[in-house]
Amino acid sequence: MATENQDNDKMETAPSLTKRGASRRRLAKAGIGAGIIATLESKSAMAADLVCRSPSGSLSHGLAASHYKNGTAPACNGMGLDYWKSAAWPVDRDKMFSSVFYVKMTHGHCPARASSHAPGEYHKPKSFACATLADLLNDHDFDPAGVGREFVLAYLNFSSGKIGFIDLAQLQTMWSELATSGSYSPTAGVTWGNVEVASYLNSTHAP
Repeated sequence: MATENQDNDKMETAPSLTKRGASRRRLAKAGIGAGIIATLESKSAMAADLVCRSPSGSLSHGLAASHYKNGTAPACNGMGLDYWKSAAWPVDRDKMFSSVFYVKMTHGHCPARASSHAPGEYHKPKSFACATLADLLNDHDFDPAGVGREFVLAYLNFSSGKIGFIDLAQLQTMWSELATSGSYSPTAGVTWGNVEVASYLNSTHAP
């Protein structure tokens, strides 16, 4: 259908890179449509390899009409980890992750924060309940798949207006379902775990 073809044209893609190629393979295993994967591979001259669709939109090969405003495609300029580590943030860096996304609070105290760290060192909060948004840009044992980091990046990209195909309510629903049940279902018959959700969110921003 013409509409479907027009929707597919909204996706901008770039040269295949090892990390992002692995991400696409995980998406394919998770049920992402083969047509979208093929589109990602075919437009190798573009500057960014981005999936500009909500989870369900990615699976159905289409961007929901509700995502358009006055016939204009939503923003698709998500930035990645390197950018957000040094760029100005649209929200407070010290904002607690749990103030944005549901976290089951645990008993006990959070580790004290040092006033400074040696080069290459950083605060280790031990859990999502104790982590700030900025904390989650680093690697942590309690987040081996890096899914918390990807939610922070998606939140920053949405809050700054860099992406418009997924909103905060959708991100919060994704996280809540994942955190409470261990999986997220973007559409009937498809289930994603931490790795697949992280891969999807990673595909929505630049490396």
